[in-house]
Amino acid sequence: MVDLASQTCAVTQHVTEESHNQSSLKTKEWLNSKEAAQFLGLSERSLFNLTSNGKVPYYKFGRRNRYRLNELRELLLAQPRGAIYGHKT
Repeated sequence: MVDLASQTCAVTQHVTEESHNQSSLKTKEWLNSKEAAQFLGLSERSLFNLTSNGKVPYYKFGRRNRYRLNELRELLLAQPRGAIYGHKT
C-alpha cells in the first residue's frame, strides 16, 4: 500500500510542475514560425512572405526562423488604425 504522505508528495510535485509549465508559457520570449503566425493571426505562409519582405523581424537559429514575442507585440501596436486614433473610418 502507498501511504498518504507519499501520495501527497507526488500530487504536490505534479501541481508544482504544472504551475511551472503554465508560467513558462506566459513568459515565453521566443516563438517558432507556427506560434508567431498564430499570435499574429496569420497563416504560416503569410508570415513567411512578410518575413521575406522585411516587414516582420526574425532571427535565424540554425535553419529555423525564431521571433521575439516583444517585437511582434510592438509590431502590432506600432500602426494603430481607426477613428479612435485620429483616422476617419
